[in-house]
Amino acid sequence: MSGSGPLFLTTVDQRAAREPLELLDADIARTQGNSAMTQHALGTIKGYLEGSDLTELNPLLGPFANMLLDSTQLENRYPTPTSPEPRFSKEKLPKKQPDHDRKLAPTQAGGPLPTPATPGLVTANQKAFASNARTMTTPSNIKQVNQPPVVLIPPLSAESLLSDYKTFREDEPLRQAKKEGKDRPVVVIPHDKTRDQRAAANQALDDLRILLQDIFDAEEQLTEETSAVPSADASSYFTWVYQEGVEIRVLATDKLVKLDLSLQKVVGTGRIGNIPIDDLCRLQKLCTANLTVGHSSELSVDATWSDDDLLAWLQRAGLAESALRSARIIVKIMIGLDGEKKVCSEEIMQNVVGVLNQIFNPCIIPIVEARPKDSGAEIFELVAPHKKEICQLLYQANKVMKMLVEMLAEVDIAETIITALEFFAVRILFVENSQHEKESVLGIQKFEAPRRTAMDIITGIFAKHPEQRPFVFDEILSSLQKLPTKGQNARQFKLSDGTSIQLVSALIMRLIQTSAAPAQHLVKGRQPQVTTKRKHTQSGSNSSDSEAGNSSEAMDDREGSQASSDNSDGDTYGGAKQRLSKEANELSSNAARDAQYVMGYLVQRAMTAFKTGDQPYRHLLDMFAEDLILVLSNAEWPAAELLLNVLMSIMMNIITEKKSTAPAKTMALEFLGTMGSAISELVAGSQSLARNLENQDSERSNYLRRMFDDYIDGQSQSSELLVWDGPYRIVLDYLTSIDSEGLPTRSAQLFYLAQWARSVGSIQSAPETGEKPAVHQLQKMLSKMAWDPSDSSMEPVTKGQCRLAYALTVLHMNFCRRFDRTVNILLDSVTSEQITVRTRSLKSVTHMLEKDPSLLERARNVKTLLIKCTTDASPMVRDSALMLIGKCIQQKPALEQDFFKPVLSLSGDPTVTVRKRSIKLLKEIYIRNGSKEVKGIIVEYLLQRTSDDDKGVSDLASQILEELWFSPFWKCSEDTTEIAIQDKLALKEQMELVISTTRNGDGVCSALVSLLRNLLGSDTKAATSNFKVCQRLVSAAFESMIDPEARPEGLEQKYIVQSLTVFARADARLFDSEQLQYLQPYTLNLTNAEDSNLLRSVVVIFRCVLPIIPSVQQNLLRDIQGALLKNVQKLGKTELNEVAACLWTINTILKNPERLVKLIVSVIKHLRNYKVKDMNQNEKDTKSAKRCVQIVGAFGKHCNLEGELRGFQEALAPWQGTSVSGMIINSIEPFASSTQPWLLRVDALNSIGLICQASPHHFNDADVSDIFQRALVEGQSDVQNVVLANFRDFFAMQENQASSKPDLSQANGAAAANGKLGGSMKASEGDGASALIAQRFLQNVLSIALASQDATALTATEVIASINRQGLVHPKESGPALVALETSSNPAIASVACQAHADVHQQHESMFEREYMRAIIEAYRYQKEIVKDPRGFQTAPHMSKLHSTFEIIKSSKGKYQKKFISNFCAKIDFELDKLDLSGAVPASLQLSRFLIENLAFFDYGRVDELLHTLNCLERIVANTGPGVAHSINTEVFHVRVEAILGDLGENGRGAEATTSREGPCTAEVAPQRLQQLTTASIILSCLWDTRTYLRRLYGLGSNAQAKEGKNGGKAKDVNKTPSRTPGISGDKVVAGIAERVESLGSQERMMQQCSAFVELLSVDHEIRVGGEGDEEGTGRPRTPSGESAAGSPVPMSSGGGSRGAGKRKRSGSVAGTPHKKRGRPSLGRKKSSRKSMDEDEGWE
Repeated sequence: MSGSGPLFLTTVDQRAAREPLELLDADIARTQGNSAMTQHALGTIKGYLEGSDLTELNPLLGPFANMLLDSTQLENRYPTPTSPEPRFSKEKLPKKQPDHDRKLAPTQAGGPLPTPATPGLVTANQKAFASNARTMTTPSNIKQVNQPPVVLIPPLSAESLLSDYKTFREDEPLRQAKKEGKDRPVVVIPHDKTRDQRAAANQALDDLRILLQDIFDAEEQLTEETSAVPSADASSYFTWVYQEGVEIRVLATDKLVKLDLSLQKVVGTGRIGNIPIDDLCRLQKLCTANLTVGHSSELSVDATWSDDDLLAWLQRAGLAESALRSARIIVKIMIGLDGEKKVCSEEIMQNVVGVLNQIFNPCIIPIVEARPKDSGAEIFELVAPHKKEICQLLYQANKVMKMLVEMLAEVDIAETIITALEFFAVRILFVENSQHEKESVLGIQKFEAPRRTAMDIITGIFAKHPEQRPFVFDEILSSLQKLPTKGQNARQFKLSDGTSIQLVSALIMRLIQTSAAPAQHLVKGRQPQVTTKRKHTQSGSNSSDSEAGNSSEAMDDREGSQASSDNSDGDTYGGAKQRLSKEANELSSNAARDAQYVMGYLVQRAMTAFKTGDQPYRHLLDMFAEDLILVLSNAEWPAAELLLNVLMSIMMNIITEKKSTAPAKTMALEFLGTMGSAISELVAGSQSLARNLENQDSERSNYLRRMFDDYIDGQSQSSELLVWDGPYRIVLDYLTSIDSEGLPTRSAQLFYLAQWARSVGSIQSAPETGEKPAVHQLQKMLSKMAWDPSDSSMEPVTKGQCRLAYALTVLHMNFCRRFDRTVNILLDSVTSEQITVRTRSLKSVTHMLEKDPSLLERARNVKTLLIKCTTDASPMVRDSALMLIGKCIQQKPALEQDFFKPVLSLSGDPTVTVRKRSIKLLKEIYIRNGSKEVKGIIVEYLLQRTSDDDKGVSDLASQILEELWFSPFWKCSEDTTEIAIQDKLALKEQMELVISTTRNGDGVCSALVSLLRNLLGSDTKAATSNFKVCQRLVSAAFESMIDPEARPEGLEQKYIVQSLTVFARADARLFDSEQLQYLQPYTLNLTNAEDSNLLRSVVVIFRCVLPIIPSVQQNLLRDIQGALLKNVQKLGKTELNEVAACLWTINTILKNPERLVKLIVSVIKHLRNYKVKDMNQNEKDTKSAKRCVQIVGAFGKHCNLEGELRGFQEALAPWQGTSVSGMIINSIEPFASSTQPWLLRVDALNSIGLICQASPHHFNDADVSDIFQRALVEGQSDVQNVVLANFRDFFAMQENQASSKPDLSQANGAAAANGKLGGSMKASEGDGASALIAQRFLQNVLSIALASQDATALTATEVIASINRQGLVHPKESGPALVALETSSNPAIASVACQAHADVHQQHESMFEREYMRAIIEAYRYQKEIVKDPRGFQTAPHMSKLHSTFEIIKSSKGKYQKKFISNFCAKIDFELDKLDLSGAVPASLQLSRFLIENLAFFDYGRVDELLHTLNCLERIVANTGPGVAHSINTEVFHVRVEAILGDLGENGRGAEATTSREGPCTAEVAPQRLQQLTTASIILSCLWDTRTYLRRLYGLGSNAQAKEGKNGGKAKDVNKTPSRTPGISGDKVVAGIAERVESLGSQERMMQQCSAFVELLSVDHEIRVGGEGDEEGTGRPRTPSGESAAGSPVPMSSGGGSRGAGKRKRSGSVAGTPHKKRGRPSLGRKKSSRKSMDEDEGWE
């Protein structure tokens, strides 16, 4: 119709109009046009072609159009101005053109059409051509019609094909012009370019024809049976290969390359249909020979090959490469002919897949998995030099795989081939690539390309063949454990934003997305077009009737959908919405079902890992969840939200299920925390996107930002997102713009479209403004399963807009909507009864707070729960609570006030990790806080930790205090000039903090002294800088002391001086002589207690500093000496000790001892006067005598006045002794008598001890020894403590002397004496004194230590420890006492004893071994009589009371440990008649219970220790249990066995033995005997309960003996540390033991206990059929066989007797569990209400 406008304004309308024509074309291909439908359509349309005004005929016709043309006689006119001659003469046409090969070719205007099949019709059309040529079309004879402008297309060539042209979308200006009714501009497509393309296509077709003809001619020459030698040219096309003695002719490699290139060009131009199909089949046959050779080539690599073998292998690899090229040619032909059955042979395809398998399985995969440092090192070294050849082979294989991907989408393939491809692709997908480039022969990325192609193969099969989907999922999931769980190679799939995920994660998400669309809509990413490939009649004839039926049904469905879409305007909103909901739910249900299956499988296997140790699935689930979270905000992976939602639902169900185990709940809480954090991170990322869109002046950007602001404010509604022009459409438009044809993007589009439609259909409220259009449009889209891009005039969608729009939709989906519920579940789990659950929930909340700090404000009970968790019994919970508190404070510093006290209290927690975390958190609070009071409290607690028993804790506390107090001033202290005012003020503030800290007591001051000594020691790196800082601080303190105005209000001088004593005691070099002069006035007057305290501090400074500073003026020293001597009578006991030491130090400088002699003589004379008085009658004299005793004791210790003997003799005549110290002791001795007042006696003993410390030889004096002996024996605690304290101090001095003897070669005697405050102690005298004290007083000290847990016992323990450290006695004398003291409830006593025990064990391991059992009994006695708790465990948490002892023993070799355990268990065993029944609870039972409970809670360090323990327990039950059970049966229940002899049968068997009973006549059982039997049964039952508990706790299988008894387990397994099963505590085993012990309370309960014990030995509760995942299949270490150790038999039934050695064991026997004897009658009693510990219960 000349001059008319286009019939279809849009491509959508054009495609809709083409659908019926395509159905007719398909019907013709199947039925050759003989169907009723085709004939009816043909007759109908022919009536419209009879008009004379049909002037245009499109030469590009399909099958139906061709048929219509052939059956119609029309004279067609073409509206062209000229009629040029045909370009192609008749001679140039192909000689033979079969009917089925006929193809219509486009012609130029006026050119002839291709020759039709019917001769008559050809003649008629030729006449029409002639008429058209004669008709001249001019403007004058054309009817002018007001039509829109048209596009002038250049004349078509006779050889033109549709494939020569490309379809372009209608651009925006053109669409706008249509809407506005404007004239369209004339667009002329250049003709030169199309002509070049046609010429190139023609040339490619001619080249391929020539090449094929040459190959076929060469083949014919080579196959002719003549004697003529083939030409060299013919031989160049083929080569000969010898395999297994057979010569095979194959195409040469160069010819294959040429064929591949030529064929690629022809297929690319759509001209392959011009090649006769017979020629293509012949070519396939030639290529099959290459396939056969490649398939049969041996490509496996052997590490033992020689160079010749390797060369031969490379030749075979070359043949395989040729086979791959042949495979590509074959597959290209199949694809080019659109699956023509004649060229798509199943056998050929099997050969193609076989070649790929032959190349990958024995060759490529072993090379990829070879590493240079493992078992594949030889192969790595062998093939590494040939990397280039192997990479080329891999490259060619990948090209074939890509061709197969295309073929899967275009061609129908046999099911066998599909299955083979699935196995092949899955195998490639799960090959473990190298983690490092240097460890890979080919390189990491070289193999990733085939891996991704394998993923495309799986996706293509999944998309096109729905019946294969279950198998695909099963195969992928079952192969997941092959994936690497560590290293970067686990994530090699690159996303569009540059991030990487696991390839299998991408595959699973792609499959889930594919599940949401029918297969026919995913195979090709484009709409059906008129094919340009030749359709052969053979393909139509081979079609089945079922296909025709399916096509008819499809046509009916499409017509129905189209009709529905056309009538959508008239349809009701409700009906349309209902249909939309139904269709969307059907599509979404497939994806949801697959997602449920995948996540359910992974979660189930991860939960099974808790029993089986199958950890790879647990790690893979973690990594898969991480990948899903990573792509949650990526619109190209919408399936991530669905999978995460399914995972969240599963985890919530696990937590809410009451039967869920603690490990399962822990895993669920971890994932919920991770997913909750992902939601918070998505919100935060969306906020950033919204801010970025603020800079864009776009209506769409403003719209998205407004919607996101509404979401943040909580005002957004889901319905607002579902409108037609909303975020969903923005995302779909963007996905279409980036890639509308690819299968991944198309599957994402359809999946997202289904989500949108499902959300729209699920809205129950009234329709919104934009909702109705969305319903109708989405219904139309779903009917076609395609997204049409936006036709509006809006600007293109940017990436940022798409990301924000997609985030908005995801935030309103189910996964993100569950955020609040997730938070509530986590917070509720904090109060769970299970420790691991509480710990995990806290960690998950912490993880979420890191992503979303606002959670603290929204969840108001977080703070309360955290404070409660800081006092939890579990250290894991406390540690997690601290970690979360740190995050909370970091996010919201104002919370410091609420959490400060709990953090302080946890700095002294029993657990090391908790203490460390608390210390670190206190440091952060200190830095942020400006309150001096808070800082002072923190420092006080940190100082306490500097003396922590754990070195790691003490070092950490010291390091933090150095960082807080000293490192900030290092820089300013380095300056030799005057420091800046700002630094001076900072130093002053720091000194004020030090002063306030020292006010907290002597304990804090001592800790600070130790800290400073440590920081100023030579071992500290920053010792010099710290020293300079301390000097600055001392100077600042003196300035505050001298200048009252410089002191802060409320800061008194005594506190300043007290702080200076700390620095003086730490390092006297910090002071100078000038500073000492400022202190001298404080020694003059003592009027009150404050002056006394001030004096004591000053004296301490003098005592420490004066020996170090020799330049002090003499007059100053004399003034100080005089002032101190004047005030001696006024000093307290503590000050007196310091003054005496200071005066002797001054005396060593001034050399004037006469003043000291005069003082002591005066005091001695007073004591002589008091000696004759009764001190009990005169309180005043008692006080005076006490003062004198204290003075002579202090000066006797610190002053060595033996050189002034003559002066004393003269002053104290007639005394003429030879020892001044002895004379002082003799003066004090009368006051140490037991008849003296208690306080006076204490001071006298203390003074004697002080003098003996200075003169150790006096410990050897008989009088002194007797005084000390009486004090220790008489039993007064304070008196004993004084004597023991002196022993302790003396031993401490001896140890210090031994560890730090002065180097006399480098220091003179005076210097050494000065360094020791006058050298008043003689080391040579101390050796004998130490030995005497240890030998004479040790037993007394041991008795005192074991008699109580007070301060006296602590002092005694310290004395014992010191004696052992010095080796003064044999270890066995004090060893048992140390073990007992380790169990003390006084932490100080236990710590000292444990350290001493460890030292003794380390030095005398073999010697101490024999004493351990005596020590265990002593520990039991100590717990029973002193601690008043005979149980064998501690609570909160459960811990063995002998845990310290066992830890020390674990430091020995395994043989030593096993011997200890054997001896330990032997103490539990007993003889029935010798049980001690004394006491309310029998003594034997109490001891056994103590030992059993210790065994239950020992921390076993190795698997073999645990197995040996279980073996010992089972052996006791096996040996002792049957006898006890027999006695119970016969004496309590009166069960007897009567052997009834019968005649022997032919089989040699007698009659079966029968049993009978007379009933439980308890009246005949003596109460004591019943108690004895019950006690024995309780001990054995508790042993079995403990054995069962240990097996469950450490995950040991039930039939452990049978397996471990034979082979003993692998050495590397038994040497490992046994792993505990999470969630199992000792509550039940403790409760069970206590309940059994309480059964002695009544006769009825004793009978029940006996009955339960007999049942325990008769019935095996552990025999059961194990299900999948039960313990028996775990493969973990198991209990050793009861017969494997010492040959002890397995316990038997209660009937007693031993089994014959030759009797076969029952196959179902469980280690150590006796069998129920056959035929034994019931005891006629009810089952015990108490469940056996062997029953399948949890130990949580």
